[in-house]
Amino acid sequence: MIYVHRDFSKIAPEKLAALKTVSDALDAIEDPAARKAFIDANRAAWSTVRGELEAMSFGKCWYTEAKEGCSRYQTDHYRPHGRAKQAAKSYTAGYCWLAFDIDNYRIIGVLANTQNQEYSEETVGKSDWFPVLDPATRATLANRSIDLEVPLLLDPANEDDPDKIMFNDNGEAHPSDELSDEEKAWVRDAIDRMGIKQDKLNGLRRRIWRECEGRIVKYNRFFKKPAAERTPEDKLSMKELAGELRAMASCRAPFAATARHCLKSNRLGDLIIKDEFAEANAAAHA
Repeated sequence: MIYVHRDFSKIAPEKLAALKTVSDALDAIEDPAARKAFIDANRAAWSTVRGELEAMSFGKCWYTEAKEGCSRYQTDHYRPHGRAKQAAKSYTAGYCWLAFDIDNYRIIGVLANTQNQEYSEETVGKSDWFPVLDPATRATLANRSIDLEVPLLLDPANEDDPDKIMFNDNGEAHPSDELSDEEKAWVRDAIDRMGIKQDKLNGLRRRIWRECEGRIVKYNRFFKKPAAERTPEDKLSMKELAGELRAMASCRAPFAATARHCLKSNRLGDLIIKDEFAEANAAAHA
C-alpha cells in the first residue's frame, strides 16, 4: 500500500453535483427501511466516478496495489454504508449518510473487498469490517462527526497509514518494525481484513522483489567499483539501472511498496522517490 493522492477537481462538476443531489435526497428520508431501499436503488451512482478514482492510483487497487491478481475493481465505501462490523458477530449501524459521499470512496479489487478464501486458508477481505479503537466514539446518523473515531483499518488516503506496512522477500506483508506492539496487532488484523494477505498477491509481490533484486545485483557490480575505474559504459549502465529501479518504486508501478522495501533492505533507499506526493503525478490524474 502507498498513499493515494486524491484530486476531486479532476472529476467533472456535473458528476459531483449528481452525487450531491442523490445524497441530499437520501437525507430527506427518515424511515430506515426507506433509506436502505433508496441506497439500494441508487447503487449505480457510486460507479459513475470509478474511472476517475482509478486514475488517481494509476490503475491500481488502492489497498493491494495490484493491477491484476485481485479481480475487477469496485467502489468500496471505506466506512460501510449498510452495517459496520466491529468484531466477529458484532455489528452496528453503518454510515448510511456517506453512501454517496465521494470522500468515502476507495477503489479496490473484488478479492480485497469481499470476504473470501480464494487464495487464503483464512477468510480475508474487507466487506463490512470497520472496527474503531473505541466503539463509543463511532459516528451515528444522529451524531455524524467522525473526528473522534480512530479506525483500525488502514487507509491509503491517509498519508501516515501506508508506512505502517512493510514487505519481505517472500512478498508477505507485516507491520512496520517501528510500531508499538499494540499498533502491530492492529496492522496485522488490517492486513487480513483488507485482503492484502493472499497467496496470489504474495506471489506477485515476490516476483516484483526478485525482479528488483536482480537489477540491484547488476547495479552493485558497478557501484562497488571505485569511481575512477568506472568506464563510460559502466556509468551509463548504472544510470539506466538506477532509472529502472526508481521506476519500480514509483507510485505508478504495481506493488511499488514492495520494490521500496527491497531497495531499503539492500541499502539503496536513496533511490526511492515518493512521487505520489509530487505535483506532476497529482496533475496526471485524468
